[in-house]
Amino acid sequence: MLHSVKTRLFAAALCGAMLLTTACGGSAAGGTGSAAASGAGDASAASSGTAETGETGGPKYGGTLTTYTSADPKSFDPAALSAWDQTIVAANILEGLVRLNPEGNAIEPGIAESWEPSEDGTVWTFHLRDAKFHNGRAVTAQDFKYSFERVANPQTASPAAWMLNKLQGFDEYTAGSASEISGIKVVDDHTLELTLTEPYAPFVSMLSSAALAVVPQEAVEEFGDDFGQHVVAAGPFTVGQWNFNQDLTINAFEDYWAGRPYLDSVKFKVINDENTRIVEFDAGTLDIAWITPAHYDRLTSDPRYANSIGRADTLHTSFLMFNMEKEPFASNKALREAVLYALDTQATIDMLQGRASVANVLLPSGMLGSGDPATTPPYDVEKAKAKMAEAGYPDGLPQTFEVITPAWNNNIKILEIYQQNLKEIGINIEIKALENSAYNEARDSGQFEIAWGNIVATYPDPDAMFYPLLHSDNIGAAGNYARYSNPEVDALIEQARASTDDNERASLYQQIEQLVLEDLPYAYLTHNIYVDICQPFVRDYCPSALDVSTYHRVWLDK
Repeated sequence: MLHSVKTRLFAAALCGAMLLTTACGGSAAGGTGSAAASGAGDASAASSGTAETGETGGPKYGGTLTTYTSADPKSFDPAALSAWDQTIVAANILEGLVRLNPEGNAIEPGIAESWEPSEDGTVWTFHLRDAKFHNGRAVTAQDFKYSFERVANPQTASPAAWMLNKLQGFDEYTAGSASEISGIKVVDDHTLELTLTEPYAPFVSMLSSAALAVVPQEAVEEFGDDFGQHVVAAGPFTVGQWNFNQDLTINAFEDYWAGRPYLDSVKFKVINDENTRIVEFDAGTLDIAWITPAHYDRLTSDPRYANSIGRADTLHTSFLMFNMEKEPFASNKALREAVLYALDTQATIDMLQGRASVANVLLPSGMLGSGDPATTPPYDVEKAKAKMAEAGYPDGLPQTFEVITPAWNNNIKILEIYQQNLKEIGINIEIKALENSAYNEARDSGQFEIAWGNIVATYPDPDAMFYPLLHSDNIGAAGNYARYSNPEVDALIEQARASTDDNERASLYQQIEQLVLEDLPYAYLTHNIYVDICQPFVRDYCPSALDVSTYHRVWLDK
């Protein structure tokens, strides 16, 4: 196929990015069946007879799957997406040129059925299939031009605008000296040509982001500021009943290009407390739940769920971040090092029953440039105390520091371990658990000295972690929460983005890792291993390496 060139460019970044060791709702062997793995039309792939069939003899239509989100998503406007609670739902409503596969470790055709680059890798031509918006109108190449320029427009203030900054004419458009992005060309209704300023390795992978989904201009203009609550898009589900801060239902889109989903609907309950989700799962009022440590042994040993436990090594890294613009940590590297050496990350991994791995670097194992997985954290209390003395605080810091975190029970328990670790070397912290929106605001605006943070790749490429978290262009809400700036790191990130040589990119990412470890704006903690549970009747669902589950191939065997 034409898009096979994409495979050559990105295969090394995707291959082995995670291991889906068991999938929910699969066969006795724990597989998801071909319905979840195929890049072809969803319904037709599953109904080919090779998918997990259960007692009924094959996948079937109907029913409502009930799952959860930890907070109300508030908006599904692609240009406004910034939080996990938005993207986990939005990925089922929105769609762009390409989309993530259900496992979250590769891309597959979306509204673009094929694409090819020019010989020099700077011009990408996308061929659109016949697809419809939720309002019934056909999707055209002009709609993509409108959607991309809307995201890039400074007046929109989209946190995803940077994803388009390699398009020719982006700078002129955002500066106001051009009325359009010259690198976006509508050849005809079914052909879109995107011209880049230079070869850009993660480009096609990046287009899978829900933030770059297509929307119709007439709907944006009709709903204005309320478009996010009435979003019209081209994904497999449409927005249904929405009881704010309680629940949200999305309904199967009958005219989805790949055939309507098997499910009639998916209901997302707003449940912030992890243990409450398990209570609801046990009661049968929730069909999928993340397994909390308190219930892990019970649920994973229950024979009823032998084939219903899902695991994924996610493209996720958690860390403590230092505000590099606030003292006393900003200018005192030894103090930051003291914090790093004081943290007993293995104790938190043990608390999580092994559902995390040591993160001594940013990239999770298996990603391009990640190297061998770490087995031993840098925990060393004596070294931490020596660093405190080197920092000028042999007797400890006199003040107490607030460490902000989302109000997730598990996070609080993890931070309580670190709280004791830091107290041992003379650093006193107070855990400040905030509601998600308050946490995001404080994190994005730099209202902290130390904060818990994490990054989950938004597309399956190392650039999805390096560029937002470490490049100085993204200080603040765009992802560089530590407000870190190193011109050498910026230059290496740019070089890695422009290279289409996987070996060169891997080497560049390893150089960046070393420079950042030397500067230490982030104290890396763990890479997440996601473990969830499904009711036994849920079929062809699997957890996503990007923490963004999709439901267009899921069906209920009941």
